Amino acid sequence: MLTPRPQKPEIAGQQYAVVLVNEDQLNQLIRRPGMRQVNSRWGSNDALARYEKLKRRTMAAAIALVVLAAGAFAWVFVPQPAMASMFDWSKPPAIPTLYTGASFSVTIASIDSADGANDAASRVRSIGMPAFTRRSPGKNQVYQALVGPFASLDEAEKAQRRLGGMGYRGARLFVDESLRTAPRGERPLDTSSSDLSVLLLGAPDRVSLVFELQSEPRQVTSARPDALTLQIDAGPMPTPAQPQQWSAPEGVHLLHTVSIESVAAQGGLNYARARVALPQFAKANVRTEGRRVYVDLTWPLDEEGDPRTPRRTTASTLQEGNPIAQGKERESGSDAQKLNGQAQHERYRAEIQPIHQRITEIRPFILSAAQSGSTDVYAALDSTLANLEAALVGMSVPPSEAGQHQLLITATRSARSGLTPGFAGDRLAHAQKALTMFDGAMAVPVISTAP
Repeated sequence: MLTPRPQKPEIAGQQYAVVLVNEDQLNQLIRRPGMRQVNSRWGSNDALARYEKLKRRTMAAAIALVVLAAGAFAWVFVPQPAMASMFDWSKPPAIPTLYTGASFSVTIASIDSADGANDAASRVRSIGMPAFTRRSPGKNQVYQALVGPFASLDEAEKAQRRLGGMGYRGARLFVDESLRTAPRGERPLDTSSSDLSVLLLGAPDRVSLVFELQSEPRQVTSARPDALTLQIDAGPMPTPAQPQQWSAPEGVHLLHTVSIESVAAQGGLNYARARVALPQFAKANVRTEGRRVYVDLTWPLDEEGDPRTPRRTTASTLQEGNPIAQGKERESGSDAQKLNGQAQHERYRAEIQPIHQRITEIRPFILSAAQSGSTDVYAALDSTLANLEAALVGMSVPPSEAGQHQLLITATRSARSGLTPGFAGDRLAHAQKALTMFDGAMAVPVISTAP
């Protein structure tokens, strides 16, 4: 018996079968050889990136070659002092600036007579108190005798009470803040491990450097090893002093740098030694107040401007109480002397101005020459300074400018001495001291004080 064949189902419309294969199965079906990756690191889309990277590397190499060539040219053909002033890494590291503060003084006399102020200050100095005189600013000038300056209000009030017991009932406090806000260097001073503190005070016509020790020193000695250095030994100290160094704030010309070191004495005692680099013209006085050691630095004043100097007894001073004689004297010669003095002063200022300008131009070369070590540079700069010195010596100087003019000559000779081939000291420090003297000679300091 025959079985009937099953009929195919009828499918409405046209349909397709979908077979999912991977790449290997497809290669087997169509018998295509397998593909292999030619470059496994770089794709075709990385060609532009590779080109840009190669371009950057080529440009960097070209720039490096140009810089090296320029540096070699400068090293061979540019003078060493100029090179030293061009690059910051060739300059010595900056040292911290001294801390500054307000000073406290006691006014004991304000009178019209310079001799009277001088006598009052002398009486106070005779009992061991620091006294000085000044001519007050303003239109109504008077001569004042003051005691101080002090770093703290307690010290000033103690001096005021003592002066009151001497009969100076009208003694009053005077505060000077001229250096309290002086600009400081960027590098801060680290006092965390310091065993003493140093403070710079401004006072009328002077500055005072204050060293505060751990305990009251039993011995304080001072000496001036050379014209530009003041050395102070204080102690004994409980522990050795940590080496430190400071620089003066901008605008202060009575000192340049201050350094501290420890000195061992007999018996295992430790002393603190301070070295103050100051200009040759500066006058220094050392005093102690408890744990504090004061160094008072003052400007040299001429006889006419210094109220501490007694006036000379001349025919003109004997006629001070006679108005008729004073009138005749003024009529006879005062006007002529005034005109001659003014003409001489104007002529001097016209002659000294180009010298000041020349000194300002060679200032950076003095420092760079001190660091160069080149005898040729020393000789070239010494020739320039020698010409300046000869011009200064040959000038006619009015009496009012004699002090500053002599200081210019001294500063020029000091700068030359540091450039001699046989100089055995620190050339850079010596050059910095000479520049400090130039600053003091070319710019008279202005200290603002309150009446």
